[in-house]
Amino acid sequence: MEIALDRQAVARRGKRLEYFTIAWNSLEGLVALVAGALAGSISLVGFGIDSLIEVTSGGVLLWRMSIDADVQKRERREKLSLRDCGRVLVSTSLLRRL
Repeated sequence: MEIALDRQAVARRGKRLEYFTIAWNSLEGLVALVAGALAGSISLVGFGIDSLIEVTSGGVLLWRMSIDADVQKRERREKLSLRDCGRVLVSTSLLRRL
């Protein structure tokens, strides 16, 4: 029973950290996009887009953690979230090649 409680506590903490990460990256991306547009800096705009891609990845991870208690659903979402995070990482690498 203690292990289950510890897992739930860790999952709640992970969700809080992920909410903070999404908020931080959203703010970072917005500031970078606006500053890049005003300054005419392609680097800042690219950094802003990269931050928004990270927000997408964070959303996928938050979705994955949303049903941590149900083992069968957790395993299915784990597979789907790994696939989706992989797609996000590939899109980030493609963006950086531009």
